[in-house]
Amino acid sequence: MRRSILFVPLFVVACTPDYDIGAIKPDEDGGPQIEVDPTDLYFGTGESGAELAQTFTITSIGAVAADITDVIIDGGEFALTSFTAGGLAVDDSMDVVITYTATGEEDFGTAEVFSDDADSPHIVTLNGGGLVPELTITPDTYNYGYVGVGESAEADFALRNTGGATLEITALSLTESVFTYTISDSLPLEIEPGDETTVTVTFTPDASEVWSGQLQVGSNDPAGMKFAELSGSGAGDQPIAVCYANPDAVEAIHEDTTWYGNDSYDPAGYAITNYAWTLTSAPSGSSARMPSGGANRPNFTPDLAGTYIAELVVTNELGDRSEPCTATLEAIPGGDLWIEIFWTHSGDDMDLHLLKPGGSLVGNGDCYYGNCAGSFSSLDWGVRGDPDDDPVLDIDDIPGTGPENINIDDPENGTFTVYVHDYPGSVYNGNNDVTMNIYIGGLLEWTDTRNVNEEDLYKPFAEIDWPAGTVTDL
Repeated sequence: MRRSILFVPLFVVACTPDYDIGAIKPDEDGGPQIEVDPTDLYFGTGESGAELAQTFTITSIGAVAADITDVIIDGGEFALTSFTAGGLAVDDSMDVVITYTATGEEDFGTAEVFSDDADSPHIVTLNGGGLVPELTITPDTYNYGYVGVGESAEADFALRNTGGATLEITALSLTESVFTYTISDSLPLEIEPGDETTVTVTFTPDASEVWSGQLQVGSNDPAGMKFAELSGSGAGDQPIAVCYANPDAVEAIHEDTTWYGNDSYDPAGYAITNYAWTLTSAPSGSSARMPSGGANRPNFTPDLAGTYIAELVVTNELGDRSEPCTATLEAIPGGDLWIEIFWTHSGDDMDLHLLKPGGSLVGNGDCYYGNCAGSFSSLDWGVRGDPDDDPVLDIDDIPGTGPENINIDDPENGTFTVYVHDYPGSVYNGNNDVTMNIYIGGLLEWTDTRNVNEEDLYKPFAEIDWPAGTVTDL
């Protein structure tokens, strides 16, 4: 086809010297035309028997669609791995994958691309094995993260010769001015097989924005120029975690709060993609857990009086993490009298009992799980019909380690007695330390830890004199 096209204009030119031969060049006659890139493939120097793959791309660049009819490989150690013949619309591309089976020696071949382009076939040269230089850049991708505007951060890149012949580095360049490099040797420099040299690239952002560029390295590697991808963010700060509890003081057990983190932000404008909340501190004996969720964690109920501390770390879309933000919650004991217990070992049911003045165990004068639990309390102490002087057992924990709690808003006058009952329905063989805290008017007046290790034992802990508010050990 090519011979017939060329013959006609040559004849015309001989007869008509003023004829413009360029008028019928294939890329200007409106026909199909393709481009193949790259036109040279180097497969490296793998061990004998290793399979190494490389890819070239066919692109339709003519005025009309091109028909890619075949790719023929010439060279015994090269094989066509991925190719499908067919039409290729204008500006569309297809990849062709060729595999080389290494022999330990240098091999050459060609790939011929056949199409309805007037210049068909297009030739791709193939080279594998043999003692040739090969440049490897490590790392080939690097993100500097956040660097303050006008400040600098450095990263080292190893230029290593992984081939079998002397590598000559002939050129180094960077595609953005915010990146600069230093190297101890002058160019050109030679690197023997297995050796390497180091290039230090410094990132100095001059604006608060995202930067990207390339470290480009020219050498005698048959594969041509190689590069490392560089990126970084010029900003005054990394992501900022903003956190707090609202309300930041609640009545333990009876009220809840929300841990808020939705005000967290990124100074460079990146999206915050993860909010990692952790409850880092709670009163000893607490079983409270951080609720699941995203930026905000609602419905957190403290189960013991005291201080709760939560930590928030946010991550932006680049994967950069903030410094931890700390939020504090104060859980306040409710009522004038607040008693709580917790114990060391689970599987041993400890029950809290509070006797009214003159009361006896397991009767109407004793507040415990059987008659005093929450809204099911049947006790009417003090002034008849007045709920303010009646006790309430807020929590009755059976399988765990507590807590359990009893409170009275306005206790009647007299002496109250506090017991812990080792309920025999759950047996734990061994010592089990039980801690009791007694709050008077919102302040911790008395605390003690005692071993309770006898099933069905009612162990007295303390007496409380009201309205004096004094606590006596028993």
